[in-house]
Amino acid sequence: MRKLLVVLVILAGALCFYVTRPSIIHEKVGGDAAPVVSRAPTRLSGAAASLPRPLQLVCEAWDIRSAARQRIPRADWVPLRDMSPWLPKAQVAVEDKRFYSHHGVDPDGIIRATLINIQNDEVVEGGSTLTQQLVKNLLLTSDRTMGRKALEMGLALIVEARCSKEEILEMYLNTTFLGAGATGVKQASQVYFGKQPRDLSLPQAAMLAGLPYAPTALNPYNNWRGAKKRRNLVLQRMYEQQMITDTQLEEATSEPLKIGN
Repeated sequence: MRKLLVVLVILAGALCFYVTRPSIIHEKVGGDAAPVVSRAPTRLSGAAASLPRPLQLVCEAWDIRSAARQRIPRADWVPLRDMSPWLPKAQVAVEDKRFYSHHGVDPDGIIRATLINIQNDEVVEGGSTLTQQLVKNLLLTSDRTMGRKALEMGLALIVEARCSKEEILEMYLNTTFLGAGATGVKQASQVYFGKQPRDLSLPQAAMLAGLPYAPTALNPYNNWRGAKKRRNLVLQRMYEQQMITDTQLEEATSEPLKIGN
């Protein structure tokens, strides 16, 4: 039954993809997204290269590690083991608290988002998991259509079947745009704090984890108050999920937002 569901979701997404026909570039949406960059040409060869584009995306999702590695310079890639342990905890707490229990798509999040979208008669809430966000960032556009969302869910299921949770987190943290021209935690750690990712403190990791929500609007160089407010929200979510103690929460939220080298 589960395999049948996966196939149906992928086929539905592929059909909707053809109907909506989104652009094959990463588009700027809502005034706050990663810079517009052309998608890399498909790396598929042989029979796979002649498949319809949605099926090519299925192949690329199966090999998403290659797409992730090509997103940033090799020297900027940081293994999860070399990051501050606060970074993955903070990212999961604020973006996808059921990350370790779902299989790429969070039914609870989808139900909540569906109800909100019905109320607004448009797609205003995505209900995306970290895996879905990774797929969107690397393989799809940011346009808010039901077709793109359906395809995103199908591809996320493939990624989860192919990669471990740790691999998915590592790819996400290394390839996500974090404002101020920084993509990935190594560039962002240096741009905002003049540090390596392994040396980030709890409040610094929380600030970075809050940036994917709105990397331009929450860039602390442009919006110090907004960045600090978002950082404190991340810390509060970590506390609610028992990742930090009340003492750690109090100390971290009271620490000034120290930006720069």
